[in-house]
Amino acid sequence: MADEIQILKNFAEGKISDKDFEQQLYTNKDLEKQLSDPAIDWQGTYLQNTTAYFFLIEQDYKNAEGKLNAHGTVQLFLSKIGVEITAFPQKSDEYEFILRNSPKYIDADAGFIEQHILPKDKTLSTSEQKQYIKQRYTELFKYQTKPPQWIQNPDWPIKNNQPLFFLGQIEIKKGDFFHDEGSMYFFIDAETEIIEIVKQFY
Repeated sequence: MADEIQILKNFAEGKISDKDFEQQLYTNKDLEKQLSDPAIDWQGTYLQNTTAYFFLIEQDYKNAEGKLNAHGTVQLFLSKIGVEITAFPQKSDEYEFILRNSPKYIDADAGFIEQHILPKDKTLSTSEQKQYIKQRYTELFKYQTKPPQWIQNPDWPIKNNQPLFFLGQIEIKKGDFFHDEGSMYFFIDAETEIIEIVKQFY
């Protein structure tokens, strides 16, 4: 199993690509066996009801969130079996960069952000990337007068990779129809003119 441990170390240290590691997960049976070792105690972790292999195989290696999850899991696995590594910080940095530059009223899927928000030009400076990201959010997430003021986590509807247009919100009062107070958020699909309502409660 020495070769499989080296693959895991290389991935955690950024020496092999996410794509190559994903390919290994699908084709390397010894790696699958290593990551599925029933002797490893995952109690108290997010892997306690699964295995490292199943968790890793379910990740989306095309977006920052999936990559970050995969790197964290491989690092945890190696720690559990006593293998020391020098963790590669880039994946965490990428995800933090996305979070820092996303408006607070938007919580889009990481895959959508990578495909439609982040610049494809990797030669841009950090300030240029931030400006580009800000512009893309403005172009895609449009609203009538002001953005939604969410009570809970942002829940802006996206249909066919296109965010709906935000019309506005009204307060919900506790009464015959609702047991709690909250807000209704009105969005419209520009193509179909169908209105979608998102409800949130305190």
